[in-house]
Amino acid sequence: MASQEEAADQRISQHDETAFPQLSALLGIDMVQFVKEIEKKEQEDREKMQKGFNSEMRSEAKRLKTFVTYDSYSSWTPQEMAAAGFYFTGIKSGVQCFCCSLILFCTTLKRLPIEHHKKFSPHCEFLLGKDVGNIAKYDIRVKNPESKMRGDKAKYQEEKARLESFHDWPFYAHGTSPRELSAAGFVFTAFCNDSIFANEELRLESFKKWPHAFPGGAAALAKAGLFYIGIEDTVQCFSCGGCMNNWVEGDDPLGDHSKYFPDCLFLQNLKASAEVIPDLQSHDELSELTETISETSLEDSAAVSSLVPETAQSEAQWFEEAKSLNQRLKEAYTDASFRRMYMLEVSSSLATDHLLSCDLSLASKHISTPVQKPVLLSDVFANLNSVMCVEGEAGSGKTVLLKKIALLWASGCCPLLNRFQLVFYLSLNSTRLDQGLANIICDQLLETEGSVTEMSLRNIMQQLKNQVLFLLDDYKEMCSVPQVIQKLIHKNHSSRTCLLIAVRTNRTKDIRQYLHTILEIKAFPFYNTVYILRKFFSHDLIRLQKFMIHFKMNADMQGIQKTPLFVAAVCANWFRNPFDRSYDHVTVFKSYIECLSLKHKLSAERFKANVSSCGKLALKGFFSSCFEFSDDDLVEAGVDEDEDLTMCLMSKFTAQRLRPVYQFLDPAFQEFLAGMGLIVLLDSDRQEDQDLGLYYLKQIHSSMMTLSSCKNFLMYVSCYPSTKAGPKIVSHLLHLLDNKKSLENLSEKDDLKHHPEVSESVCLYRSLWQLSPEDCFSLVSKHLLTFAIKIAYQSNTVEACSPFILQFLQGRTLTLDMLNLPYFFDHPESLLLLRSIKVSVTGNMKIMSPVSDSSCLERCWDKSQAPTIQQDCAAAFEDMMEWEQNIVEKQKDMLRFMSMIVKAPPDISTGYWKLSPKQHKIPLLEVHVTNMDGVDQETLRVLMAVFSASQHIELHLRGSRGFIESLCPAIEQYKASFTKCSINESELNAVEQELLLNLPSLESLEVSGTTQITDQLFPNLDKFPCLKELSVNMDKKNVFSVIPEEFLNLHNMKKLLIEISAENGPSKIVTILTNFISLKILDLKFQEFPDKETSEKFAHTLGSLSNLEELILPNGDGIHQVAKLIIQQCQHLRCLRVLSFFKTLNDDSVMEIAKVAISGGFQKLENLDLSLNHKITEEGYRNFFQVLDNLPNLQELTISRHYTECIRVQATTVKSLSQCMLRLPSLTTINMLSWLLDAEDITLLTSTKEKHPQSKLFNIHWKWRLPFSPIIQK
Repeated sequence: MASQEEAADQRISQHDETAFPQLSALLGIDMVQFVKEIEKKEQEDREKMQKGFNSEMRSEAKRLKTFVTYDSYSSWTPQEMAAAGFYFTGIKSGVQCFCCSLILFCTTLKRLPIEHHKKFSPHCEFLLGKDVGNIAKYDIRVKNPESKMRGDKAKYQEEKARLESFHDWPFYAHGTSPRELSAAGFVFTAFCNDSIFANEELRLESFKKWPHAFPGGAAALAKAGLFYIGIEDTVQCFSCGGCMNNWVEGDDPLGDHSKYFPDCLFLQNLKASAEVIPDLQSHDELSELTETISETSLEDSAAVSSLVPETAQSEAQWFEEAKSLNQRLKEAYTDASFRRMYMLEVSSSLATDHLLSCDLSLASKHISTPVQKPVLLSDVFANLNSVMCVEGEAGSGKTVLLKKIALLWASGCCPLLNRFQLVFYLSLNSTRLDQGLANIICDQLLETEGSVTEMSLRNIMQQLKNQVLFLLDDYKEMCSVPQVIQKLIHKNHSSRTCLLIAVRTNRTKDIRQYLHTILEIKAFPFYNTVYILRKFFSHDLIRLQKFMIHFKMNADMQGIQKTPLFVAAVCANWFRNPFDRSYDHVTVFKSYIECLSLKHKLSAERFKANVSSCGKLALKGFFSSCFEFSDDDLVEAGVDEDEDLTMCLMSKFTAQRLRPVYQFLDPAFQEFLAGMGLIVLLDSDRQEDQDLGLYYLKQIHSSMMTLSSCKNFLMYVSCYPSTKAGPKIVSHLLHLLDNKKSLENLSEKDDLKHHPEVSESVCLYRSLWQLSPEDCFSLVSKHLLTFAIKIAYQSNTVEACSPFILQFLQGRTLTLDMLNLPYFFDHPESLLLLRSIKVSVTGNMKIMSPVSDSSCLERCWDKSQAPTIQQDCAAAFEDMMEWEQNIVEKQKDMLRFMSMIVKAPPDISTGYWKLSPKQHKIPLLEVHVTNMDGVDQETLRVLMAVFSASQHIELHLRGSRGFIESLCPAIEQYKASFTKCSINESELNAVEQELLLNLPSLESLEVSGTTQITDQLFPNLDKFPCLKELSVNMDKKNVFSVIPEEFLNLHNMKKLLIEISAENGPSKIVTILTNFISLKILDLKFQEFPDKETSEKFAHTLGSLSNLEELILPNGDGIHQVAKLIIQQCQHLRCLRVLSFFKTLNDDSVMEIAKVAISGGFQKLENLDLSLNHKITEEGYRNFFQVLDNLPNLQELTISRHYTECIRVQATTVKSLSQCMLRLPSLTTINMLSWLLDAEDITLLTSTKEKHPQSKLFNIHWKWRLPFSPIIQK
């Protein structure tokens, strides 16, 4: 089949390019590039997949079963895909046509699967209606032979004649041997051609490009069994294959079809159905009805019109009554009033017509086994016998399922249901206990009292037995249903009628003993939600697209659409608010509650009380991590378990339990109700309610909880404004960050079980806290402030909340986008309280390899020096290459994603930026530029606008050559505002150096990562009279040779970081230091002090730097000799936070650190780095650990060694270290590479870590990553 190969190999692009601009704006990524990447991967997967006709997937039911594991997040339903010939491959989201092998990975809102199928594989024989062996999902395998066949039985008595009948045995059935079939007595009749266009809806779809505009023409053609083949105006019958063309207005498609192709089986079936229901074909609602039917029965007319077995054909009175009843029931079920059911009585548009088109997710189990298995509707139809029940939550679709069965039966288009001659759909909600069966039927279905008598009905049921099906809806308990219904259930073994009973999940106890099978309606799949919304809002696909994007980005929330009631609530909200663009899960929950309140408007007070009680129960459960409740819990909270409304909010489970258990419909829904409950308490006039509300609010005791376990809860709280609750919530949340250590206090209890999706984000926050506490603190601050301002405005309590907001803003750094909040428009004076505003401008991301290239590795890592270790310590070393490969792959993925992000200038269109003039300016603007070699005009315009609103400006460059020159207009205009310039990996040209030298207010200059000395900048450092901080990191560049003598006159220097290799550096450094008594940071880690005399002067000078906070000492023999003196001088450095000794300590000097600490030194020390001090022995470390104490703020201790200087640790040393850890209450990190630890050592350190106050944040790094393996000693 050439068409199959073409479909399989062609490049396919399913995405709508016209939507790319809007999606790019919505998602912030380059959709063209994003889609290109996706389609490239899809094509690679497509090429690997098996091609060719798949005879096993000819059955639509089999195709449907492949979708059991299909992701419910899809804009196509499995029913739509299976009807279009597709089955799920199990490879990503790929679906494949059984006939032409077309493979699609993407689902779209604008086009249905059948449309994509036609577009990418127009020559597919399945689409063209040819006989490819398709088996409709409701078809039956065993059928009556054709009438012609019945008369030719004698001809096929011989096996040879039967075998000859298989001459045209179709290609798709070659898996079954004709010889075996003929030997078993079978004859090939060539009967039954199940075409895709047996579905009237798909026939109608084929007329989208129909060249004529006759009113109703396409609908009439489709109704007559015809579909458009796409050539001129030629149509073809899906059943007989007959073609007709040259249509003119006024033609009768059904009449012409009958005239030219009188033997068409479709027409014969249509005629047979008309004999039973004469006016069915002209019914106005037929087209709507057939939307719910996937296949048309191709049973012969004798089978369709037959009402009873052949042996029972007579003109008996019961037969005539049954025939009349059959006709009247079908008329009742095809009437619009039966189909249109208003589930949430708030909109006339919300009927269940579209719900009837959805196949619910069903599972089945035999009454004798607890094992469930997923089933299709066709499986249910095939096994409808004796007594079955379908159970589900309130609003799960039980009524919809029963009505769909009645409709399919009435249509005559479901062969699996044709065995039932009478189907009764009865609601037990509106029955009386003493009511007779005939009376119930007349009341609910026939609308004519006495049209069927009890006696005649009894006679009919006795004759038809299991050809009668009762669909009993709204069953509650046995004592509440009519006695005649009770008898139907109890005595079913004698009446042998078939019963399908719809019952809530918790109410099957009374009937369990009579059941054969239990069907359970599972959660409403998300693709059904999308299907219904698309049907209702096909004119507003943009809104639906945003709805889908939201739930894709919040995948954990997809499960909230667990019943059709929720999608009905969304529809109601969208109908009522056509211009409101809300589409998130908060809107879903609010709409659901609003619709329930409208439904219960006659008992509004009881509704309000019950929702309030459920809110209190949800709130109590939320903060105690409880999501299952007992009867006692409900009674305590005042929840009425028997109230129908309660069951719209909760589920009751009784199966295999001694006592019932209650759960809210979804954990997220419980959070929503808990949020409502908190607002009710805080807004109450009763003091005890307010106190209880504050008690629950204070359970949010950590700022990290607002970003993890309580994030959604607080979002639900914010959507219910309250003038009483607003200030209380804002005050509490903003005070959470009064203590930075609240970020560390994220206990296991906070990682609530119902939020598995937050564990990853919590890990990220913890990692960020360890790497950069300030950045983490800033991120959490931004989140809390945004949330607090949102609550203040929604509760209309901005003025009452302002004192808390202003206090919070004191001394903080915010990002530029925060100024878009309305608060800064209304209160611009609040800017004066800030420390700074930070704006980031980023170009193309550059990701460096975590390790150097192979040539560098060969130079830096001497394989001949590979350590020799014992087997039990082998875990101390990992393969760097494998680790690097994993990192590099992740970096590539990150780079690929980052390259797709749409880069736009900062937004300054709202909030503070709408003020004119701006009387209150930003105190300090931090501009961080990364990988930008120049600035475009729009970004320059924005930056100049921001510069104009700033008192002081800091410029931080990284990897941005030429950026300063491109920023020249802004720098020249606002040069007096620049106070800091940090240049990293960015070479400065002459123009840029000249620009910097003209900054009169510059206080801080940092230069690092450059390859050349800036020939103008350093010789003129004295031109910066306000300079207080100088940081230089230039490998092997002698900066001192060009720094002018006048530099020594800058007595206000507070930070001096010199990372260079210069022969004449040490003496000059010592001289400089005597002038910089205000110094706070001194970093000399790349300096070498070889002689003792200079080192002693250096040591004595350190004692005078009383403001020093960070001291990274140089190395060299001179420092080694005076190490104890330096440590003693550190007693005078009361502000010291960071201390680093590199290669210069021995047992004696390291002990001096412990002694100084005990005597009261190092009280503010946070980081102690003793790396590569190989002269310290294990005994020296052991003594150090035993003595070290009184360092209340120490957070990080580094004692790593080179891999050639490993220590095989003794148990006593590890014990001393573990005891030392417990004496350091703030310790969170120990770096101890080259300490060879065995399993027992690791166990001891791990157990100690778990006992430590910082156990949740504690990390011990002890594994080397090397490009070679250590030598294992045997």
